[in-house]
Amino acid sequence: MNSPRPKVLLVPEGSLYLAFRLPLLFRKAGWDVDLLCLTGDPMAHSRYVSTAFQEKTWKTLSVRLENILRDPRRHWQAVIVANEPTVHQLMASGDDELLKGWQPGALKPDARAFSLGKFAFAAACRRRQFLIPPSRVCDTVAELLEFGRAAGWPIMVKPPDQSGGVGIVQYDSPEEMTAGHASLVFPLLAQKFIQGSCGVVDMLCSAGRPLAWLASYPIKRNAGKFGPSTARLFRAMPELQPLVEHLAQATRFEGFCGFDWIKEDGTGQYYIIEFHPRPPPGFRFGGRCGVDFSAAITAWLTGAVENFPTQVQPSGSVVAAHYFSCDFFRCFRQCDWRGLMQWLPGSGACHDIFWDDAPLLAAWARQRCHRFFQGQVPGRG
Repeated sequence: MNSPRPKVLLVPEGSLYLAFRLPLLFRKAGWDVDLLCLTGDPMAHSRYVSTAFQEKTWKTLSVRLENILRDPRRHWQAVIVANEPTVHQLMASGDDELLKGWQPGALKPDARAFSLGKFAFAAACRRRQFLIPPSRVCDTVAELLEFGRAAGWPIMVKPPDQSGGVGIVQYDSPEEMTAGHASLVFPLLAQKFIQGSCGVVDMLCSAGRPLAWLASYPIKRNAGKFGPSTARLFRAMPELQPLVEHLAQATRFEGFCGFDWIKEDGTGQYYIIEFHPRPPPGFRFGGRCGVDFSAAITAWLTGAVENFPTQVQPSGSVVAAHYFSCDFFRCFRQCDWRGLMQWLPGSGACHDIFWDDAPLLAAWARQRCHRFFQGQVPGRG
């Protein structure tokens, strides 16, 4: 009689953007996936999910998750949390019983600080000598003006509890900030604006080292220059390897995570902007980019990380990838009819429609139709 397959527990983010292809990767690696999600999450219908435990609110879900993480008898070998506010909340608890079986590296406060949000991340980077844009947490307009004078204009302001570029505002002068600050909600993180090309690294880490990673640039955005990416260009960037290794060692993060970076025009200097202690969306294109995340998962969950060769995109490989459904809907919103052609059969474009997961696709379609008839605008999930 065959022994049961080992299991992991996945907590998705509540939209089909970050984690919806993780079950496929884990199943390929030999692990079954259970889901802890909100009631009505389409992922509960995925054919790659074994069992779905559903809660009505994030509050009750968080309580259940905390109890699971504190229980040493739980039968899941790993717990993957894709909802970033939930990760921040769990990390901020500082609860050793909760952390030791989920993120043991976070038992050390200096490593945990990287996963506590934008404010703590900026301070942690300074302590560990990561190069980040000059930054300051500001509580008033006067402090923002003072920071702008000290750092030099333009500056950016970022709310502490938003992601995907939501709430980011750039001010090119003190006059512009004084005229437009009425909508700001304090406290905010102020950063010196760095002119350059920005990107993201998606990585799987364990025991202080990266097991697999991808680097990419945005080529399409949902809304404005700070909006979330809907399509990205993945390419080999070996020059980022030292930064990837340094951040993996500093955070001691276990599992899928990522970070934003910017390469300054003129100097070519790389700055780290933000750390994401949850699965980023780009990992699902790893197979198209020559990066075997399933093999990295096996190394992670079997503890065979010491001699595992880091999986990276081969030199010269370039892949333009389009995210479903956010890029599909972006084409309609922006009247990008040429971009819409990328979604036609036979276009040869790289995209992530989940044709192989018909139950999930059907559940997603039912939900979108319901929202449409209720007058809700389609989002990125």
